[in-house]
Amino acid sequence: MKLAATLSAVLLVALLVPSRGAALDNGVPDGDRHPNVGLLAFDDDGPGGDPPGYLCSGSVLSERVFLTAAHCITFFPDAEWSVSLAPGSPSSPVVTPGLVFDDFPFAVRVPTTPAVHVAVHPTFDPETRAHDLAVLVMPKHTFAGVKPVRLPPTGLVRHLARRSPNVTLVGYGADPDFAGPTPRFVLEGYRQLAAAPITGITQRWVELDNTSPLGGVCLGDSGSPQLVPGTNIAVSQVSTDGPAEAPCTGTALAHRLDRPAERRFLARYLD
Repeated sequence: MKLAATLSAVLLVALLVPSRGAALDNGVPDGDRHPNVGLLAFDDDGPGGDPPGYLCSGSVLSERVFLTAAHCITFFPDAEWSVSLAPGSPSSPVVTPGLVFDDFPFAVRVPTTPAVHVAVHPTFDPETRAHDLAVLVMPKHTFAGVKPVRLPPTGLVRHLARRSPNVTLVGYGADPDFAGPTPRFVLEGYRQLAAAPITGITQRWVELDNTSPLGGVCLGDSGSPQLVPGTNIAVSQVSTDGPAEAPCTGTALAHRLDRPAERRFLARYLD
């Protein structure tokens, strides 16, 4: 991608506000445990240019539908978007490793499949992050043989809130390092697995404890699902990773996937 310096600067500023991407903190390599979670890549210079760059994560909903966060798509409204489900590993990353804010863009090292259509929720609000959902419609049978993520039945999210369990986190992206005088966010470049406790439920959000020793979410993986442990049921997907002034700390916000407005939007592509 031939990114102008000003465009890179705009994105990096955007990553510091609440609509920034997020990725797993203290995750372990996921390997082949969640083949229905993939990376979202953008290409702004077309075929023959630089390789696509990694931006966010998402999940497979059907043979040709990939779910991610709307704010990821609106970062580069004119880009070509594509997906890979390759997991990568510490010895074989699928995204070029580096430091967020220093080494962006991060080239994707494996083939990606371009979407044939991209749709953002029609009432997505970038200021409040309401309806922070988008879908990529892929060529037919792109995800054939992949068991899709399931959407939650009515009442499940509230039930989980009463039980206050952990949810499973799966995504690609950065690990925070707070050991030095300035926080560093290291993009490892492979799919990771972690967990986090639910600390609250609102009409829109599943709130996650981003300070838990189990793990949390951080920069670079918005759109990643939060799964009921031991299942393929995604109760929500990451929208923010904590307060704007302190990325990867505090409470992370994940958009509920059981809300009527979200289900009506998704039904257009899943029916």
